[in-house]
Amino acid sequence: MPEAIDAALAEVVHAGIAPERIGGQEDGLGQAEDRRSVRTKRMLSEAFAQLLEERGFDGFSVGDLAECADINRATFYSHYRDMGDMLQTFEEEILTSLMSLKPKIQAVSLSELFEFTQTGTPPSVTIEVFDLLREHGSLLRVLLSPKGDAVFQAHMRDRLCADLVRSVLARKYTESPTALTEYYISYYASAMVGLIQLWLDLGMPESSQEMARIMLSIMMLQPGEPIELKGGRK
Repeated sequence: MPEAIDAALAEVVHAGIAPERIGGQEDGLGQAEDRRSVRTKRMLSEAFAQLLEERGFDGFSVGDLAECADINRATFYSHYRDMGDMLQTFEEEILTSLMSLKPKIQAVSLSELFEFTQTGTPPSVTIEVFDLLREHGSLLRVLLSPKGDAVFQAHMRDRLCADLVRSVLARKYTESPTALTEYYISYYASAMVGLIQLWLDLGMPESSQEMARIMLSIMMLQPGEPIELKGGRK
């Protein structure tokens, strides 16, 4: 379909008329429509991740994406204005879901961290973080890759990962951070992005609880200590 027709479809949708309703056909509203919308967005997300990895963002069109997701262009434009809008929406949804955990991350106590060093049981919010990462795993794996979005990667590092690092610091370092503290946080936040990237690249073989334990064990590792998991269990 020519680009002019694609653009016309987009204008129709964003004028408030869904393409599937052109000609007087009305879809039923309610739960069935919601389920279809969720299913369509999931198919688009998976197809987008596949094509982004294979060709890069500028290497495919809306038509290519629709074909890969087994939908038509009209359905795509009923959800997004263009691929840039879709990418931004996906990224905002991922970051919003992860940042919703920020209050829990900030509330992690020293007693919880001490318990982790003794038992190997990580604070529950660290497990939730990896649950959410797994939920968006196929798209995140590409977004965090060299072919991904550098701006999104910076948001992951500076918002989510930096907060996780701060959660294990003593209060005096978070309330009155020095320049060295900020370097410390930046160093470990960048390392955490690398840890997440490797886990995603390997196909997420470890459970969310195992990854939370690995992450915290690395963050608490002291120079000269054996490289092993905290809590005594291998």
